[in-house]
Amino acid sequence: MEQTMGIVMLLVGGGLMFSLLVFFTCEEKSLKDANFSDMKCMVTKEVGVTECFSQFNTIRYLGIFFITLIFFNSLVANYVAIPNGFGMKEILAYTFVPSLLGSCIILLVKWTYQPVMKLISSFLYGATFIAASVIVFSTTALFNS
Repeated sequence: MEQTMGIVMLLVGGGLMFSLLVFFTCEEKSLKDANFSDMKCMVTKEVGVTECFSQFNTIRYLGIFFITLIFFNSLVANYVAIPNGFGMKEILAYTFVPSLLGSCIILLVKWTYQPVMKLISSFLYGATFIAASVIVFSTTALFNS
């Protein structure tokens, strides 16, 4: 039991650090040509979020983040979770703890600077992490049963 919890804690920390690194890299790539005064459209004008996302290629970089997480989570599922006989509570801990902690870290990093964009970024990070984990672990469970 103690060994399983240690492995889960290492996975949670590794998943959190890896996904935050990839997310911040993708976010910086999507905002490399951004003039942050242009983002005031989110607060001062009635402009759709999709217009701002298309302007900064957010969906493309979010797709890269999603595919990277699919690959990483498939490695976790096939080489750590299945060989160690992880159950639902370990998988749920791996899915939700890095998602919630990462979202909170993203909110805290630059909350005073563009809070609307950080709120959206934290939601996109958490939702993408959960979606990638759910897809990988559910398909892995289906193929291994």
